[in-house]
Amino acid sequence: MRDRLVAVAAPRGELLGALCLVDPEGRADERAVRALDHAASALALELAHLRELAELELRLRRELVDDLLTGADDTSAYARAEAVGHDLHGPHHVVAVRWADGPADDGFLRAVGRAAAGLGLRVLPTRRSGTAVLVARGRPAERALHSALSRELGSPAGAVGVGGRCDSPHEVPRSYQEALRALEVRQGSHGAYGITFFDDLGLYRILRTGKDQREVEQFVREWLGPLLDYDALHRTALVETLTAYFDRGGNYSATAATLVIHRSTLRYRLQRIREISGSDLTDVDSRLNLQVATRIWKIMRSGPE
Repeated sequence: MRDRLVAVAAPRGELLGALCLVDPEGRADERAVRALDHAASALALELAHLRELAELELRLRRELVDDLLTGADDTSAYARAEAVGHDLHGPHHVVAVRWADGPADDGFLRAVGRAAAGLGLRVLPTRRSGTAVLVARGRPAERALHSALSRELGSPAGAVGVGGRCDSPHEVPRSYQEALRALEVRQGSHGAYGITFFDDLGLYRILRTGKDQREVEQFVREWLGPLLDYDALHRTALVETLTAYFDRGGNYSATAATLVIHRSTLRYRLQRIREISGSDLTDVDSRLNLQVATRIWKIMRSGPE
């Protein structure tokens, strides 16, 4: 370092940058040193100003998101978003993210923002109760956001909930609640890591989790318990067969094709389902309860698709 002079830009003792004057022939005199110190002081002021602007923009963005999540006037929201470089016009979705590894601090929020930006998503980020919340322009692609977050955070141990579409700022609170609902369902399923869209929840839009999760599980056991126990003991797939049968509207050919089995095999399985469950598939009430139970079972097993 003998062939150069270095001056640091450190306003109030905090290092923000440095200037270096390369002088291989050692010709720098006192005037050069003063000029270098003066330039470093000017650089320090400029860097401090830029950082203050960045901190101000970040604060304004978070305040905007907080107001959007609780309810904001459309006209005011559009103007405030434009001031921080975000266009609120067009479809937006609220995204809620929780990860098992590490705290949901500012570093986590920045990592979530980088992952979203890498997918081309324009977002307004904030943190709420251990959750990173994004107001995203456009709909995240299926599974892409969770994959990007896994790479950014170094672990797949996290869940993402995506609320329904909102076309104006006053609809953001509704999408936020939907995102939290989707996140709650994802974390309560056996496939707790991944991404869930509120639009895909089906029955779980109205079924509660949390305290009432036990009642939901009891309902599934009531209607599918004997079949689940039989499958576990004999390594069969009767519940999966019944689920596919309902998903295909009771159509034998479509169900057999989905399961890659012969129609006669399907008829045999359905007969075994009747015998083991004690349920009549032609009875309207029994059929409805069984269909609801299979839908819930599928979500509980792997999360909403």
